[in-house]
Order: sequence, then structure tokens, then C-alpha cells
Amino acid sequence: MKKSVFIGIDVSKLSLDAAIFIPSSNGLSHQQFDNHARGFAKLLKWVKSVTSLHDCLFCMEDTGSYSYGLACFLTDAQADLCQESAYRIKHSMGIQRKKTDKADAEMIARFSARFADELTLYTPPLAAVAQLKTLLSFRLRLIKQKTSIITAIEANKQLQGYVDVSFVLSTLNRQLKVLKEQIKKCNQQIELLIQQDQQLGHQNQLLCSVPGVGKVIAAQVIAYTYGFTKFKDWRKFACYVGTAPFPYQSGTSVRKRTQVSSIANKKLKALLSMGAVNTLKTENEYHVYYRKKISEGKHHMVVINAIRNKLISRMFAVIRRDTPYVKLQLS
Repeated sequence: MKKSVFIGIDVSKLSLDAAIFIPSSNGLSHQQFDNHARGFAKLLKWVKSVTSLHDCLFCMEDTGSYSYGLACFLTDAQADLCQESAYRIKHSMGIQRKKTDKADAEMIARFSARFADELTLYTPPLAAVAQLKTLLSFRLRLIKQKTSIITAIEANKQLQGYVDVSFVLSTLNRQLKVLKEQIKKCNQQIELLIQQDQQLGHQNQLLCSVPGVGKVIAAQVIAYTYGFTKFKDWRKFACYVGTAPFPYQSGTSVRKRTQVSSIANKKLKALLSMGAVNTLKTENEYHVYYRKKISEGKHHMVVINAIRNKLISRMFAVIRRDTPYVKLQLS
């Protein structure tokens, strides 16, 4: 994309550090704004006082809830915006010895200028998808709290007979009961949202027709793909999740085995692993494939990763074809 002015924004919980970079003059200017609606308006007013909005490309890190409000505001203002991962920005700009919010904003502005032809404009998810992602994040937080309390209960039970832990255990058990009820209500809210939204309901039905894909995996994939609009094909999503294998070699001496990258969405990867393992509990095409590859000498996790990729490719296939998955007949 052809732009002459680049605005890098470093987003934090309370503030926005913005830097305007004009490559033609190598000029940089910086200001800080509050991370709320009034701050967004001041940021846009400041940019418009320098240049036309049509000539600008805004760029910022994807920081989830902290950056979502600004992303929606800029999109509504018809500004061109790109959201990139902090990892890519950091590792694309060479050695950085200074670390401040201002320096980060300037780095993001220079990054957007250097890689403008490779960046993709941000498109906000549908309201229902954004709400689904929020509910799933909240559900994960509740589950982590539940796990923490269960661990605390087990640890305090070890003290019984030596220390009076009756108050601690009764308190923890009450908290655990409340959390279980909250998780139940959150699950109900997620199911209600999917049922009430026609697109979400249809996509969820298609995904759940794939063996190994349950309600949780289907909801997470819909949320992270923005309703299958964020990724062009299943291979790009496999790369994002961390199931795509890559070679590792250099010259004549370095010849390591092909392996997946540690740069991944590990929550989704773990969910897909559980889905892949669950497919092996019954006699089906995945089980036949697993036994065949194991008999050929393949490692267990290599085959599990292949099944994870099969799940991903088939989820994208049923959405693309808009038809449920057809189970293969075993011979």
C-alpha cells in the first residue's frame, strides 16, 4: 500500500504513545494520550493537524482488550490500520538497546514504513465473534482459578492431622463451588450466543460434524479466525497454532529433523492435541491412519501432529464447502 505518513502506537492499559514518522524528511514526532474514547479523539485530531488521514497508515501491536477500543475507533473513522504481533515487530527491526514506550512507538512507526507492502489492513470481527472471544477468555480465567483452588485444597489436606485447616478448607470449598457454578453459567452463555447468531450457529454445526472437534474447539477456532475471515487457508492457521512442521538445516553439518515451531498459540494447540487424542478412542479413519504410521516407525507425537493438521484442514474444508463432514467408510 502506498502511504507517505506512518503512525506507530504503543498501547498500554492506561495510555497510548503515538509516533508520527515521515520517511521523506526522516521526521519523527511523539505524543501521549489516554487509552479511552477522549484520548482516541485527541490522537486523531493531532494526526489530522499534521497530515491528511488518507495519507496515513496506523500500526500497533495486538494487545487484546487494551487495543480493541482504539482499533474499533480508527476503523469507524475510516483510517487504515494494521495490527501486528509484538514478536514480529521486535524481531524485524534489528538490535534494540533502548526500551521505553516512546521508543516502542517510534519502532512500530518505522516498522510500518519498512514493511508497508507486506502488511494487511485490520478488519474488526463481527460483534458476535468479539463477544464470543471475550466469553471464552473469561471462561479460561475461571478454569485457571478453579485449578488453583483445587491445588490449594489438595495441599492443605496434606496438613490435616498436624495443623487445624478446617477454616481454610471450608473457605476454599465454598470458593470452588462458586467457581463451578460460574463456569457452568459461562458455558450456557456461550451456547446461547452461538444459538442466537445465525452465522455462529451454522459454523459451529459444520465444525462439530468433524470427528475430534467438540463444542470448545469449534468455539475457539471460530473466535480466533474471526469467523474464518482472518486466515486465507488452513495452512496459515496451522502455522499460527504451531502444528505446521518446518525444516531445520544449514550448510552441510546442520541437519536436524523437521519440527514444529515454538512460536504458536499454545492454548489452541493444546485443545487440538486433546481433540486428536480423543479421535483414537474409537475405531475410525484416524485410528486406522495412526496404526499405519506407527507400524511404519513414526513417532507417536509426529502422528498426533499429523492428525491435528487433519482436523484443521477438515474444519476449513467444511466451512469452505458449506457442507457437513462426510465420514469415510472403513474397509
